[in-house]
Amino acid sequence: MKIFLSLLLIIFTLTGCTNLIYISKLGWHQSYINFHSIPIKEVLEDQEIDIELKAKIRFVQEVKRFGEERLGLKKTKNYSKYFETRGPILYVLTASRKDKLELYSWKFPIIGRVTYKSFFRLKDALKEKEKLNEKGFDTFIQSVCAYSTLGWFRDPIFSSLLDLEEPILANVILHEMVHSTIYFKGETEFNEQIATFIGNRGTIEFLIEKYGIDSEKVLFARDYQDDDYLFSKWIDQVCKELSEFYDQPISIEEKLRRREEVFGSIKERFKEIKVKLKTEAYKNFDRIKINNAVLLAYRRYIHQLDRLEAIYKNLGGDLRRFINFLKELKSPGKSLPFFTSHAYQE
Repeated sequence: MKIFLSLLLIIFTLTGCTNLIYISKLGWHQSYINFHSIPIKEVLEDQEIDIELKAKIRFVQEVKRFGEERLGLKKTKNYSKYFETRGPILYVLTASRKDKLELYSWKFPIIGRVTYKSFFRLKDALKEKEKLNEKGFDTFIQSVCAYSTLGWFRDPIFSSLLDLEEPILANVILHEMVHSTIYFKGETEFNEQIATFIGNRGTIEFLIEKYGIDSEKVLFARDYQDDDYLFSKWIDQVCKELSEFYDQPISIEEKLRRREEVFGSIKERFKEIKVKLKTEAYKNFDRIKINNAVLLAYRRYIHQLDRLEAIYKNLGGDLRRFINFLKELKSPGKSLPFFTSHAYQE
């Protein structure tokens, strides 16, 4: 706890008053989670705890060992504790300009600029959303069942995670482990895309080793990855065409009026790929009221996955080698020649 409070003091000296209250709220909630998390050993020894829940916890531990020992992801003390939560653990807010596909970004100490803002309470996310709406931005809130503190604290197993099917659970754990292992400051989208790619590939490899190549769980994991690729290509094309629309030499007022027709067309076009989706991952997309923030929030995790696939194949289809390649990119003086981010800065 003393280390945590010291870190908060450092953060407060590096940030302006605008972020002070926000960071202090995050700090309070994170300290609450740290304090009330129960050691996994105690949970597994508790005779009153459900057997299925214990099995899911052991499964998480298996995934973690696989990620560390077989894939070379960073060894941490994450998932050594358990935290009981009701509903989503976090709410993530994305914002964008209305007349352009350009993400809004927030700047924070240590992690740099990020193109989303996280909240532990929905009412805080809604309050920030309202402020941005009043400033003329598109906004979108998503709920999540896990997050990474990038190695600053011991991330627990949240109870909300254990409701997930094993392939999705393994994917989430590996995704978050990637964030603790590889983090490019100021490159939110790229960080999420490599975590998606490694999460998908790593899950398939783990499940093959555990259940066999022809198991239903492996087939599900492959379908899940296929849906990511299918939706990635579709939304990349949609965003390309929408950007071309916004680039037209017409007034902002005209763009805002006519874009509603474009959004309607996007929903109609989604029907063409919805029937091709094999899992439920994106099937509810057409139930969301589309705006720029919605499109960019979805694209954040899956933009041009084919580029990462090409690098992976060039490295012999070796996931550990691919991860080491990304670690090398983090070395001083290295750059990301195949990726750049563009965002409106606060």
